[in-house]
Amino acid sequence: MVNNTHNRFVEIGRIGRPRGLDGVVRFMPNDIFLEGLFDETDLFYVRDSRSDLVPVRIQNLHIESKKNQQSFFVKFDMITDRASAEEAQNRLLFIESRYLNDLQPAVETDDSVIGYTIRYMDADFGVVLDIMDNPAHPILEVKVDAGTILIPMVDEYIEQTDHDQHVLVCKNLDQLLED
Repeated sequence: MVNNTHNRFVEIGRIGRPRGLDGVVRFMPNDIFLEGLFDETDLFYVRDSRSDLVPVRIQNLHIESKKNQQSFFVKFDMITDRASAEEAQNRLLFIESRYLNDLQPAVETDDSVIGYTIRYMDADFGVVLDIMDNPAHPILEVKVDAGTILIPMVDEYIEQTDHDQHVLVCKNLDQLLED
């Protein structure tokens, strides 16, 4: 199978403001970023001014935790001083999708949950029609009264899987519903 460029790289966040004079920048992860990704590889890709992906390596990483939130401060090999850090600000950071796949938690992704009932707030909410592949995590397509809804198959939304009763107990689905 041939990987095209669009499927080979996945955006994991963007470069933020500089910190100090030696080229250290803040990294702002997006929803696809997984814990342990910086341990998996030090090779990433940044879009240059012509929108080409340019490889960059992490030389140093410092993580700070405040109020239940992590901040990442990264020194990349191509960012050598504050001027180049300011130039790199707001550029997207990419990784090869294979590294994300290696870090994915073991989740039932086969057809075993198709047809399962989605239970939300102690009531039947819908039925799983299909499972869509996604580089970050599988996505459930669920039939509900008003049509269908997509539910990411992650701990944020899937609280429990009951294979005996063919039920997925969900939480936080109000975040996915339109007001």
